[in-house]
Amino acid sequence: MQPNNLWSRYKQKYGHLPWFKRYEFLVLFYLIYTVYTLFLMPPKGSLTLWTGLEVIFSFLLYIAVLVIVQMDREKPVWLKNTLAILLFVLFGWLFYRYSGARWSELGKYFFNFSIMTEGNFMSTSEASNNWVLMFMGLWTAIKIFIYSLIFSTFLALGLAVIRNIVNDRLLNIFIDLYVDVFRAVPPIALLIVVYSSLPYSGIVLSPFATGVLTLTLIEGAYLCEVFRSGIDAIHKNQIESARSLGLTAWKAMRLVVIPQAIKIIIPPYTNRLIGLMKRTAECSVIAIAEILQTAQQLQSWYSNATPLIIGAGMYMLVLLPMTKLATIVENRRHSA
Repeated sequence: MQPNNLWSRYKQKYGHLPWFKRYEFLVLFYLIYTVYTLFLMPPKGSLTLWTGLEVIFSFLLYIAVLVIVQMDREKPVWLKNTLAILLFVLFGWLFYRYSGARWSELGKYFFNFSIMTEGNFMSTSEASNNWVLMFMGLWTAIKIFIYSLIFSTFLALGLAVIRNIVNDRLLNIFIDLYVDVFRAVPPIALLIVVYSSLPYSGIVLSPFATGVLTLTLIEGAYLCEVFRSGIDAIHKNQIESARSLGLTAWKAMRLVVIPQAIKIIIPPYTNRLIGLMKRTAECSVIAIAEILQTAQQLQSWYSNATPLIIGAGMYMLVLLPMTKLATIVENRRHSA
């Protein structure tokens, strides 16, 4: 027989839950906790030993109740997500209230966006204000990333295929030496050495070309290992079967091995792309006007760190969609 009133239906659905998992307890707890947080917490400023322990205990109490909710399978996901977000809000509120930070000075030095609307000091620059100058630096970083990505991918794929097809011990030793050296050398040191030494050999490259060349050599070494691992994951019997059908070694690699290896190398390859985009910041050491170099110049002009915060935000503007796209591609690979 179905229960007729609301209380009976509630008891039938939730009566088996212990008291600390019931909704009435959670509603009462968060109501009291909200009142305590807004009106009854120790006053703003330096904490004594006892008031500090009180604040720590209240924060740990919230975490304890949050863990109870998160472990309860019957609680809806939206409730768990909301309470988890409120944990970060609570932490931020406590930090703001009791850290003793000089927030006005912090905002003036790190978040003074008014300086970005001012004209820059570079009279020869095409930028009308500092925002335009920063976006020009972002475009420079993206161009370095794109060129380095294309060249390093072809370089790494060619070396990995040669490594697998050509049975020349001396050639493989040189490839292994290239991979080991360029994976071991610090990128900043290599950028400076290449930029400083090439003119003495009669090769004069612009800072942009030097940055692309150096990042191509470094990333090509890493991607060579990525492609090699993908190719080696394909069973040798498939190559032998393709050769028995009359295919040359190059055609067997192009038609049989590489299409299968691509599915294997997608996760490490996309991770290397994200690292390559972040590595463009290291080109600032050879005076390439990318994001970091532009932000550092603006910081020195205004004695203000706001351009560095904006530069970090610009990198996130590019990298967050890249990481999300990498996750989507990897998930599709697993579901295929």
